[in-house]
Amino acid sequence: MDQGIGAAARLPGSDRKDLAIQALAGSETLTNLAARHGVSRKFVYQQTHKACAALDDAFSSAAASDDEVLFELAVTKAWLRQVVVALALIGRSSYRGVVEFVRDLLGVPVSIGCVHDVLQAATRQASAINRDQDLSGIRVGLHDELFQGATPVLAGV
Repeated sequence: MDQGIGAAARLPGSDRKDLAIQALAGSETLTNLAARHGVSRKFVYQQTHKACAALDDAFSSAAASDDEVLFELAVTKAWLRQVVVALALIGRSSYRGVVEFVRDLLGVPVSIGCVHDVLQAATRQASAINRDQDLSGIRVGLHDELFQGATPVLAGV
């Protein structure tokens, strides 16, 4: 019996997989499979159960995994301010849309005035950063006319 334990320990992963596939296929008895590979029937059963578990995981219904928690998120006031700015700028959401999103999905009550204050603070911060940029090295500019709604806006790069 010591030879069977040693043979099982030396069996590479690909051979273990093939052994489990052959056992699941049922083309040969487990006793014959064990004898041919020089392992015990217990080892063949273990590999078969591992293969069954892997198949069950691969073909399990999506509904079961939809309820699984993917990650947890630490929500801080700074993070909420980032969400408000992102919804307004990236998602092009209105003030009321931001209020609804934060209230309905995050469960945090915010007012339209709060959204306005957060966006105004972000505007002041961005303006300060823009003012601090040194543009003296620019010799040639590229200008383009964009439209904000129906109003033409001159933009430069």
